[in-house]
Amino acid sequence: MSKILAIDDKKDNLIAISALLNALIPDCNVITAQSGAEGLEKAKNQFPDTILLDIKMPGLDGYEVCNRLKNDEITKHIPIIMISAIKTESADLVKGLGTGADAFLAKPIDEYVLIAQVKTALRIKKAEDLLREQKDLLEHTVQKRTAELMRTNEQLKHEINNRVNAEKRYRMLVETMNDGLFLMDENCLITFANNRLFEILGYSKDKIIGMSVHNFLDVSNQRIFDEQMEVHKKNNHTVCELTFTRKNGQKIDAILSPSAIIDAEGQFKGSLGVITDISEKKQLEAQLVQSQKMEAIGLLAGGVAHDFNNLLTVIMGNAELALMAVIKNESLRKEIEEIKKAGERAASLTRQLLAFSRKQMIMPEVIDLNKGIQETKKMLQRTIGEDIEILTIVEPELWKVYADSGQIDQIIMNMVINARDAMPQGGKLTIETTNSDLNKNYFCEHGIKETAGHYVMLAVSDTGSGMDKETREHIFDPFFTTKEVGKGTGLGMSTVYGIVKQNNGFVWIYSEPGRGSTFKIYLPKVKGNAEPEEKEQSPVDDSGGSETVLIVEDDYSLRNFAQKILPRYGYNVLVAENGEDALMVRKKHKGQIHLLLTDVVMPRMGGKKLAERLQFFYPRMKVIYMSGYTDNAIVRHGVLEPRLNFLEKPFTPKGLARKVWEVLKNEKLGCSGF
Repeated sequence: MSKILAIDDKKDNLIAISALLNALIPDCNVITAQSGAEGLEKAKNQFPDTILLDIKMPGLDGYEVCNRLKNDEITKHIPIIMISAIKTESADLVKGLGTGADAFLAKPIDEYVLIAQVKTALRIKKAEDLLREQKDLLEHTVQKRTAELMRTNEQLKHEINNRVNAEKRYRMLVETMNDGLFLMDENCLITFANNRLFEILGYSKDKIIGMSVHNFLDVSNQRIFDEQMEVHKKNNHTVCELTFTRKNGQKIDAILSPSAIIDAEGQFKGSLGVITDISEKKQLEAQLVQSQKMEAIGLLAGGVAHDFNNLLTVIMGNAELALMAVIKNESLRKEIEEIKKAGERAASLTRQLLAFSRKQMIMPEVIDLNKGIQETKKMLQRTIGEDIEILTIVEPELWKVYADSGQIDQIIMNMVINARDAMPQGGKLTIETTNSDLNKNYFCEHGIKETAGHYVMLAVSDTGSGMDKETREHIFDPFFTTKEVGKGTGLGMSTVYGIVKQNNGFVWIYSEPGRGSTFKIYLPKVKGNAEPEEKEQSPVDDSGGSETVLIVEDDYSLRNFAQKILPRYGYNVLVAENGEDALMVRKKHKGQIHLLLTDVVMPRMGGKKLAERLQFFYPRMKVIYMSGYTDNAIVRHGVLEPRLNFLEKPFTPKGLARKVWEVLKNEKLGCSGF
């Protein structure tokens, strides 16, 4: 359960905020405080996940409360959203953020913005808490391992110093350790090492013996090592983290734990050292951070795309209405057409954002890969730059496949970007399609189990650096990347693999170092002679009627746009800005409501629940859901339920009119569909 602390000296404000949060945030526990002092006490004692803080309060104002919270070890990690009751000036914002606030809102507060800010703060707090837990766990593991190593070192030192007659036991202990163990003299020259050390550093025994530890460290790590050795000589034991360089140039992170060897006269004679490879642990920690960052960015991208789709519907729709009105003025018409084209390009970008955040509409259909390649070729050229030449070789009579066109675009884009990164100095990129009949023997030769039959092949080849065997074996692993830190997520090719498998296909890779790479994707051919479905496009003059349509949309501009369109086609229109308002409109309306056109996600009552309430009064009422993304109850496993009518934002005036006409036409013909 999420715990939210609201601090405001006005009780009415606290009651209103508590009601809003409890209504729109599941499992929410709202704590209130009517003064800065009370808020500080409750923050320290009840550990809230987020704090809503009013600025203007008697006694301790919001700035002072925020400053104290952010400077307290107990409360410094709690996200704080400051709320101002006055006109927000830049100085107020700077002062608020300067005290450590994470967000700044001005009254009157838009409820949707407030809820979005609170949800974002809760997600950030949850992610930061998880990171701190992981860090504490890693530190605990290192401390525990260090303690174990110290005990092991003491045992080994005892064995060496006392020269007991148990040298089989000694070798067994040393050689079965998971850590590298070695002896070095007072000049840091290695005099003995176990087999595990040879594996860690990548050198043979005859090479390592006699070498200095400095040979495996760069300049910065040599300095750290020397400083620790000075401490070590005085205090007997020390622990430090260093980056070693293997023979092949690979860097490994390790913990060095040396124990001093002192002779009978008390003189320092060298050290017994233990090296623990922690590269995998650090890599897992980095992957966790990267994964959570990607999730946070994905949530942001999805929200931005949703809001943009509302705006683009209004922009593109009004541009189309203007085109209908402007007939003779050719110059003005061209300018309006440019606005419409820009809106369409922006809509394409929002679809990419939705694909990235995994909230895109997934609607499989019969598609032609050649057509998809042709439509994305210009965008691909802009993506890879002018120093790479794109060549397309396509099968003229290519078989059709059953897949989601957005996912296919995502596959092509990811493979092209991967090829671009393999050609930093430029080169040639080839995209090919062909029909393939694959038999069982062909699959057996490649050591995989797939269903023999007819497949459509999509291949992307480059003239880049190529890959060795080890890289090829891991290229589809999540988070695997050959790029520098911060230059790649390691999710591009794993996404390709997942989409291909989801569509009952498979992917093969052919590559050698210095000879480029070719990725071949095989998707099953659609059975029979299926052709890409041409959606029925009714003539504009026929896309009309006299039925009553109730429009429910919380975005004013979009609601006003839809309200302006449908009367042009003869429909009677009722409007409401949310579910509760729609129920009030129903009470006042005396006649039948034939169609509900509703947004899916709205404050206080969503579109699905509203439809269920209205169906009680109008059993034959049809419903069209509209949304910019589909992370909600009308989508199951990412695929739209076939019985539901859906209008994806952004939409055009003609598209809206056709959809309304089609749904109402089906009702007249006696077809099912809610």
